[in-house]
Amino acid sequence: MKQKLLSVFNTVSTSTKNFLWSLGQKLSDMLFGHMVRSGMILCAVPMRSTDFRSIVEPILNEEFDGIYDQRADEWKQVFSERRGIPRNYHEEPVLYGFGAAPELPDGMPVTYQAGGVLFNARYVYKVYGLAFALTKVLVEDGDHISIGQTYAKHLAQSLIETKETLCANILNRSFTGGAYVGGDGVALVANNHPIAAGTFSNLLTSAAALSQTSLEQMLIQIRNAVDNNGKRIRLNPEKLVVSPSNVFQAEVLLKSVLRTGNANNDINPIKSMGMLNGGQANLSRLTSTTAWWVQTDAKVGLQLMMRRALEKSMEGDFETDSMRYKATERYIPGWTDPRTVYGTSGL
Repeated sequence: MKQKLLSVFNTVSTSTKNFLWSLGQKLSDMLFGHMVRSGMILCAVPMRSTDFRSIVEPILNEEFDGIYDQRADEWKQVFSERRGIPRNYHEEPVLYGFGAAPELPDGMPVTYQAGGVLFNARYVYKVYGLAFALTKVLVEDGDHISIGQTYAKHLAQSLIETKETLCANILNRSFTGGAYVGGDGVALVANNHPIAAGTFSNLLTSAAALSQTSLEQMLIQIRNAVDNNGKRIRLNPEKLVVSPSNVFQAEVLLKSVLRTGNANNDINPIKSMGMLNGGQANLSRLTSTTAWWVQTDAKVGLQLMMRRALEKSMEGDFETDSMRYKATERYIPGWTDPRTVYGTSGL
């Protein structure tokens, strides 16, 4: 039978042979495609980078978020987070208003005063981020998941440390001028903050170690605070801010019923008057072993202006076949009203 078919095939023209060959090839391709679609034949398809990303990225995000979202933020004890203006910088004008109202004699015209802008506090956003890469060798050997989970945790810790350090450095440099000044042109804690009618000080008159006497003197100075026109204001102390070196001394001063440091039975007015109901904020990134601060209820004080919240992403590198994972955010810590803290470099 086969010989008869071959003899018949040999007698037809070349064009007919080509037609029959092409027809047979198409029928074969159609039959194979139908068998693949119906599941009769299973084909091995290479994994694409997008498939790899969809599998690995959620695992790395889970490890990252587990560290990042469950952290105890020290900076939030003294800084308030705000959403900044959506542009390159955030600016807050600090105004001065009017003085005390004068007596108005009968029949005399009212007196007019003009306020103005004392200074502008500008927050220039900066981007902070870090990344790591998983090489093709790690993927081939099946180690990319375990190593990627470990690196994702370290990446989260790095971003946490960055934010904590930047915020703590506002206080670390609070007595330093030069490059670390506020909108009014002086350091955060200084004795020459300009106002419309002179200056005011949020620096303890005489540098002193944290004690009952020095803390009471600081609270008296806060009670004598003035606004940008020199009028007295009722500025309330809220919280004692210290480094790890002063954490126990701060606890004694805040929790003792009787006055500390002597054998008398005098009451501790700081506790009895409830003057520091916010307790203490202990920031482990504060570098000075002697400096301490009292935070007040000033409305626009220490702030972290957030321009863009945390973003995580993963993508492949065509040249190296590595998978890269990164995390970035855009923000800047700072302050507007220096009355937010009163402090001393200590002794």
